[in-house]
Formats: sequence, C-alpha cells, structure tokens
Amino acid sequence: MEKLINTINHRDFVLTLALVTGLILGEHTRPLAEISVYTLAFVMVFATTGFSFKSWVPAKNALYPLVWSTFLNFILFGLVLIGLSWLFFSHDPSHKYFPYYIGFVLVAAAPPGPSVIPFSTMLNGDNNFSVTGVFGLHFIAMVLTPLILLLFLGDSLIDPLKIFNIMVQLIVIPLIISRFLRHPTVLPTVEKHRETVIKWGFFLVVTPIMGMSASVFFSEPGVVLIMSLILIIAMYLLGFLYHIIMAKSGARRAMIISSTFMMTTKSSAFSAVAAFTFFQGEPMIALPSAVVSVFVTLFIIVYSGFLKWWER
Repeated sequence: MEKLINTINHRDFVLTLALVTGLILGEHTRPLAEISVYTLAFVMVFATTGFSFKSWVPAKNALYPLVWSTFLNFILFGLVLIGLSWLFFSHDPSHKYFPYYIGFVLVAAAPPGPSVIPFSTMLNGDNNFSVTGVFGLHFIAMVLTPLILLLFLGDSLIDPLKIFNIMVQLIVIPLIISRFLRHPTVLPTVEKHRETVIKWGFFLVVTPIMGMSASVFFSEPGVVLIMSLILIIAMYLLGFLYHIIMAKSGARRAMIISSTFMMTTKSSAFSAVAAFTFFQGEPMIALPSAVVSVFVTLFIIVYSGFLKWWER
C-alpha cells in the first residue's frame, strides 16, 4: 500500500496525470483556469519557504549564479525561442497563427520554473546555483518580464503595469507570506508537507493549461508538431550543445547540470496564467505553455540519458 501511495505521489506521475486529465476534461477545466493565479501564488508560498536570504551573504555567492542565469534563461534561451516562433508563426498574412507567437513570447518572458531545483538535485547538480538562480531570477523578472513583453508585443497587447501586478501577486506577496512560515515553530511542519503541496498545486495549474488548449491541441496537429520542433531546437539541441561546450571548456559537472536546467526550464505555469489573465477566450495563446509543460516534464528523462551517453 505504501508503495502505491509513493507511486501516486511521485512528481512524474502527478505531472503526467495533470496532462492527461486536462486533455480529457477540456473546457470543463475553465473554473481552474479562472483561479490559476491564486493557485500558483499558493504554490509559490510553499516553494519559497525553502529560500533564505542568508544564502546571498556574502554577495559574491549570489552574483555569479544570478548574472549567468539571467544570460542563459532570459537572453540566450529567450531570444532563440522568440526568434524561432517569429520565423514560424508571425509571417501569416491572415494572422491566424499570430496568437501562437504571442504565447511563445509569454513563455520566453516567464521566470525559470521551480522544477530546476529538484531536477538538478536528482542529477547531482550545484544546489547553490539552482536555488540562487531560481529565486534570484524571480526578482529580476519583476523588471525583465514587462520589458520583454513591451519590446516584442508592444503596450497595445499587454499593459506593462498589469503584468507587474501579476508579478507582485505571484512573487512578492508569496515571498512575504513565506517569511512567516519560516518561523522555527512552523517550518518543520511546512518542510514535511512542502513537496506534496507543490506537486499537487502544480497539478491544479497544469490541468487547466492542457484543458483550455485541448481543442486546439487535437484540431491543429500540424501546429503542435511545429511547436514541438521549436522546443526540440531551443531546449534539447541548445541544451545539449551548451553542455558539450561547457564540458570541453573544463567547467564543473555540477555547475553545468544546474545551468543547463536553468537555461531550458521556463515556468509554463506563469506563462499560462498570464495567457488566461490577459487573453481570456483565446486558448490558442495558452497552447505553447501546454506544449512546454510536456517538454519540460520529458527533459529530465532525456537529459539524464544524454548525460550517461556523454560521460561514457
């Protein structure tokens, strides 16, 4: 019985169940989509309880991971993703496929996904780099995310002030609340249940991502294939090429692993919440986030196999 419970509560099972449930329920997941910003904020409260500002003292402990993570996640990966989506989806005279480009810009503007931390830990990555990068880039995203959206979409599509408000709801407020949960009398209980709350919280976020995109997912298989190609290039080919270059340059294995995850892992939950908030009734814009959810889940498996092959 215990083995069954552990299997059901395993991260991969929960994420896979969310993908399948969303595809099955389709539009019936709309109520979850409408409260997704609050669901993700609740998840972020528990996720950030594991972060302490003491880890940034002295400042040099945080400076290198922050600068390198910003370059990899927002600049390198973000520009490749936006460039490929612009190439495939922005030249349509009828503008039928332009919403997919908007969806990819939302993904590129999103901060890194919290899954960077457990993924890199599983493969013996650099924990300090992962934690500093994930939480540091959420702060940096307060500036970069509105700037990226303004630069590539213009203020006519998304008001920078409104995206800033979402950042406050999803980052600042949860981080403040999490400081109270770090009280010595409360933290042990929080740590005991943190992983379970985060996993099933993401279930409630990922399910409507897939559900609201299900109709487009099945009606536009060609579009899904193009999106898959974009992500294979941006996540897998770019990620493996980066790993090889860094390994040949003599960088530490643990740092390479964490920085690879930092580059290729975007918060599809954040981009989907932005899509639900600003483009209600347009499931096409949330579709890239749905496809990203699938590829992020698969990346840990594929990258693990790549590591075994490379290190042989």
